Order: sequence, then C-alpha cells, then structure tokens
Amino acid sequence: MFEQKITPYQNLSILILVSFAFQSILMPLLLSEIDGPVGWMTIIIAAVVLYFALKPINKMMLKYKDNSVLSIINKIFPKFLSRLTGIYYIVMFLTANSILMKDFAEQIKLMMLFRTPLGTIIILILLTASYATKKGIKTIANIASIAVLIAFIPYLLIIIFSTYYADYSNVFPIYPFDVTGVVRSVPGSILGFFGFSILLFSNSKVTVQENNRLISRKFIIISSILYIACYLLIIVKFGIKESVHLVWPFISVMKYVNIPGFFFESTEIVGLCFQIIVTFSCICIITYFTNMAMQETFNTRENGYFVFIQIPILYIMAVVLPGMYMMFPYIQWPIIVLSSLNLLIPLIAALVDAKSKKAKSN
Repeated sequence: MFEQKITPYQNLSILILVSFAFQSILMPLLLSEIDGPVGWMTIIIAAVVLYFALKPINKMMLKYKDNSVLSIINKIFPKFLSRLTGIYYIVMFLTANSILMKDFAEQIKLMMLFRTPLGTIIILILLTASYATKKGIKTIANIASIAVLIAFIPYLLIIIFSTYYADYSNVFPIYPFDVTGVVRSVPGSILGFFGFSILLFSNSKVTVQENNRLISRKFIIISSILYIACYLLIIVKFGIKESVHLVWPFISVMKYVNIPGFFFESTEIVGLCFQIIVTFSCICIITYFTNMAMQETFNTRENGYFVFIQIPILYIMAVVLPGMYMMFPYIQWPIIVLSSLNLLIPLIAALVDAKSKKAKSN
C-alpha cells in the first residue's frame, strides 16, 4: 500500500481536487465576510503566501526524497515534538474528512435520498471509500485522474454556463473595497488550499521527485484561478447581497440554470452527480493520507489497518458534528489556528533543517 508510486500529474490531480472540495465548503464563509465583490483579492493574497512558502519546503522535501513531512520531522525534531505534530495532522485530517463527509451526505439526502437516514448514507460512503483506499495510492490516483476528466471539467463547465443570463454588473464597484474584510478572510482562503497540506505527504509518493517543485507551483496557480473564477461566477449570478445567504453556492447556481440547447431537464441533478464523483475521490484521498499519518506517527509496520480504524471514528464525528453552514459563526478563530499551523509547521521544519545543515558545514 505504501510502496506504490504515482506520476507527477496524478499528484497534481489529487491536489487540485482536494482543494476544490474545501474551497466549495468554505466559499459561503468568504462570501459572508467581505463587504463587496472583492473576495478575489483575498484568494490572490492567500495564493501568493503559499506560493512563496513552497520554496523552502520543496527544497527540504527534495533533500529527503521518499519522505513525508512527518518522516522528516521525526529526523530533525525531538520525539515528543514529532509525535505531537503527527497527532495534530491525524486529528486535522480526521476532522476535515468528517466535515467533508457530513456536507456531502447532507447534499445527497436533500437532492436524492429524501427518506434515507443521514447516518445510513454516511456509513455507505465510509465503507465504499475505505475499500477503495485499502487498494493504495495508485488506485486513488487513478480515480482522481479519471474524476478530473469525466466529472470535474464537466462540472465546472455546467457552473460556467449556468451564468448565461447573469448580471455581470454585480462584480462592480470594486473601489473603495473592504480592506478589513479582505484581511480577515485570508486565513479561510489559505485553508481552502487544502492540497497544500496534502502535498506534504503526497510528494513523497511521486516517481520523479525533481518535478515536485513545478507540480506544487502549478497546483497553487491552477487552484487559485479556479477559486477566483468560481467566486466571481457566484457573485455574477446572485450579487453579493444574495450570495451571503447561500448554503451550497454551486448547487444554488445550477438550480436556476438556463443553458441553451442543454437536453437534461434537471441540470442540478446532473451537476450533483459530477460532484459526487469529485467529493468521493477527495474522501478516499484524505482517508489514505490519514492512514499514512497514523502509520508514521506510531511507527507501525503494518500499513493498511488504520483505514478500518478510521471508520468508527469518522462515522461518530460526521454524525455528531453540525453542518458546516451551522458552524460558520463560530469557526473564525479555529480557521486562523488551523491555517497558521498548516503553514508554519512545514516552514519551521524547513528552517530548522537549513540551520542544522549550516551548523554541520561549519
């Protein structure tokens, strides 16, 4: 399971899909925090911060080939700190996956399985995702690559064409813009690039390590373009006053679609089917790297059984946690903490490694 390798562009597909899933979840937060249609400035600031943060991180990861960020931290930090960092990543991945799963299950229940209990939908998603995850990173990477082609691209096209009769004057005026809102929402935008945390683990599984720098930068650029485009499309369709009340912005866009020549009666259901493929792929990806974080934190030889240990944990968390839209008023500080830790942990590791290298050379 952990000996398998993936190509650089399979890695890119994984990073883009995971980021898009969390950008979709966090989009209502971005829409509600900024007074005016200038949220794209927040996304640009977040992308620039991550882009420049990648330089020392990529340098460190290229030095320790075939090692994830946890393996590197185990080499350069005391055992207590490395174990604490591993537990942080485990808890963070489990929480993120449970939130994604809860949001995904609620959408399926609302749109398709009206009478099915939410817990039943969650356990079915969990069992299916666990089976796919147990097959290893190569299978997950293949699923992600196929999902990009048959679901992600058509899904984006439907969203784009959904704005055929939209009011493009909604993106103006951009000046004077809400400086406070833009600055306040940067941590949420950074967290939306969730692939940044995944690449700290997935880069060690890439066949050509030298390509990781290029792939990481491509991921930031492509994800930021998609994030900005989707934000602007929602603003164009609904305007800022209506957008702040949207729970699932992309489904809301497709609910009022009018695509010339489109032969499906319900574009909303078609879009949701594509979204199911994308979100399921993301759940498998995060489950795999949670398993990897557990294995490297506790230094176990057997590397697959943590997938099954996750099932009851994720089920309980997904059932107990409220929907993401109910948590928005209370998660500003948790988002600041999470985005800061996700950025600072690998940067501090890269800095400590660079200093230790200089000390040895002197």
